[in-house]
Amino acid sequence: EAGPGPAQRRAGALLLARWGARWPGAEGLLRQTCQLKAPPLSAAERRGLARGLGELGDGAAATACLAGAPSDAATELVIGRALLKGTAAQNQAGEARLLALASRWPKAPQALEAARLLSGNDSPTTLARLARLPQALQQSAPVAARRAATSGRGWQQVLGRWPTDPASWELQWELAREALLKRRWAAAAVLLSALEPQQLPSPLAARQLFWLGYAQQELGEQEAARRSWSQLLERNPWGYYGWRARVRLGLDAPLALRSNGSSEDTMPPARPWQPLRSGNGNLNRLWRLDQPLESWERWRTARRNQPPQQPADLTVEGRLRQGVGDDWTSLGQLELASLRWVGASCRASLPLEQALHPLRFGAIFGAAATAERLDPALLLGVAKQESRFTPGVRSPVGAVGLLQLMPATAAELAGAPVSDEQLRQPEVNVPLGARYLNQRLRQWSGNPFLTAASYNAGQGSVGSWLEEPPDPSLSLSREPELWVEAIPFPETRLYVKKVLGNVWSYQSLAQQQGC
Repeated sequence: EAGPGPAQRRAGALLLARWGARWPGAEGLLRQTCQLKAPPLSAAERRGLARGLGELGDGAAATACLAGAPSDAATELVIGRALLKGTAAQNQAGEARLLALASRWPKAPQALEAARLLSGNDSPTTLARLARLPQALQQSAPVAARRAATSGRGWQQVLGRWPTDPASWELQWELAREALLKRRWAAAAVLLSALEPQQLPSPLAARQLFWLGYAQQELGEQEAARRSWSQLLERNPWGYYGWRARVRLGLDAPLALRSNGSSEDTMPPARPWQPLRSGNGNLNRLWRLDQPLESWERWRTARRNQPPQQPADLTVEGRLRQGVGDDWTSLGQLELASLRWVGASCRASLPLEQALHPLRFGAIFGAAATAERLDPALLLGVAKQESRFTPGVRSPVGAVGLLQLMPATAAELAGAPVSDEQLRQPEVNVPLGARYLNQRLRQWSGNPFLTAASYNAGQGSVGSWLEEPPDPSLSLSREPELWVEAIPFPETRLYVKKVLGNVWSYQSLAQQQGC
């Protein structure tokens, strides 16, 4: 990838596009190679480079790289997905591209995924695009669920016909959340009872059971509520809803944000080695012999770089990626595994839960936590959500590093200018992020919901929600879960639940609570 000449760099770019577009430094090389004039790139090479840029989220660069070369369904799906996340104009172009994909290759597996992406998009033209899909795709779960969500009718038929499709799970939650915020407890209970918890992955079953218990409590069905929350804890005691279920049941559930210690040994203890359980004896043996790189190369070569789809494969690949230091991709894959693993028991999902909450940069997080009198689990929980423990990450708005600090905020905290390069260094980023979290904790008198929300949306936004609440009938002190659901920014709603759930999981796993 580094040379020594143009031909080698070109070959390296093509290799990285196929095997590791997210590898540090790959993005610039892919862009340079796309612009080469001589010798001209073949159509297959352009498709490979375009897919790599699309995986990096740059739909515009991927489109330009393709430069009119013949495409295929896999390339169009990657580019279309990336464009949906761009500007309004790029979003429209992404919709058009996905519609063309589904129309041209209606029987390809990418066509259903295109319909799923279109159904989940929120633009003025989405419903019109869906109406132009091939008839078979119009009768698919994602499209039927989107229409039911828009009209509020026909949801029973969708959930009854496709109870194991993610589109049905999202439809159930979307309608139930609307009923909960309107305090229509009976309607919410009916919606939340429409699917059995065993039909859902553990994180979604936990969400369903928590809110079913909440609605039952509001309906005066105290014993039913306790059963729902107890069932939640039996299956998935971790995460945001595990914490809130314990609170609602009156069990001991301290979410420590401040440290009681005075030394750097407040970090959670190292976890024991875990077998890989890949189903491949040679691969398991390499893992046991502490050869993570060789394990990863064997796995990737055997799969011919085909992305995993099943929860078991996603879990194995995610753990292998962790072994070679690729937390960014691995945590995304492990999260996807947890959202696809239907019916997992608490004991069976414990290794996945541990992998989802790795311990990284222990000395740095421990020292920063001690300096600011924070519980290290708070720093770990924020870093996991902000950067997936990847120091080089830079957000589209310019936030940098493990705790995703804006350079201006970092300069204010440090009392001097701080460069992007400095913010990529964990030993600089983490102490400054800890200082900022300490300030927010003091500002909000230790309230975990306000602290997490202000880290994501800014203290000004949170202050405005307190002064002029989106729903004046809600009380943060009495109904914190509903207050979170009423946050007007979807990203912040998810962020608060993820970060506080991370903190609870780190603390619970450290104390060996759970199954």
